[in-house]
Amino acid sequence: MTIQDTQTRLQPELITQIEHKIFYLQKLESAIKDNRIAQVYQLLDLKKNHQDIDKKDEVNVAENLSTMLIDIKEKIATFLAPELVNYFAETFNFLTLEKIIDDPIHYDVYLGDWWDHRKIGILNVLSVSIVINDVIISEIIATAKLSEGETLNTNQIQETNKIISGLEAFLFDNTKRSLELQVIEDQLSEITSSKSGLFGRSDKTTREALEKKQELLIATQKRIPEVQQKLTKQKNELLILEKDDALRQLELQAILKHYENVPVFVTALNNIYDSYVIQLG
Repeated sequence: MTIQDTQTRLQPELITQIEHKIFYLQKLESAIKDNRIAQVYQLLDLKKNHQDIDKKDEVNVAENLSTMLIDIKEKIATFLAPELVNYFAETFNFLTLEKIIDDPIHYDVYLGDWWDHRKIGILNVLSVSIVINDVIISEIIATAKLSEGETLNTNQIQETNKIISGLEAFLFDNTKRSLELQVIEDQLSEITSSKSGLFGRSDKTTREALEKKQELLIATQKRIPEVQQKLTKQKNELLILEKDDALRQLELQAILKHYENVPVFVTALNNIYDSYVIQLG
């Protein structure tokens, strides 16, 4: 078989593939020109929508077609984003989208608009899909199952409060220890200055007992800065625990204002592509 024969045999398949690419790009160009956003999304995900490709070749063709758009995907995302962001704001008005710097394809998704709200996922403009933070969602689901008055951090908060009470009691006793030290110092001073040997043979024993007690009290007093630091740390940890519980309650209430429960909300997020494309018509 000659080289020309080989080329002739391969021509139909090669030409078919080239025609597929040309036809695909022409349809995408037309859809963008006419602002047919639903069709743009269908063309961006041929594997999902099975459009204009043979079933037997749909995966390979779709993958090949998608590689043609790599260098312009960000521009396509910039074109598509405004309408999607507007839809998202109307459909999930208790969520907040924030642009990711230098990444027009993705948006951070936050639950709530309050200060220090938590990011629950990342929205992909091209696929209209959200990668959800399962840890945060699991926490909110667990919060919904708690009895009234309980929180996920209840046990930790109780333990932390016990530690704080002990540290505060130690610091509160500082005045008492200072007075004791002053009394001991006065007693030692009296023994030292006594010339008449008022205490007799008991002077030495009394001095040793007083000095041991003094040494113990001074050592205890030296721990005050350390205890103060521990107290500050424990109070900060308590604030974090209470803040986490408060945030989860806010998040839960925000979801329950719009959905029957958290799983229904998650399902809505997972189905955003279908609901959005249907809305586009």
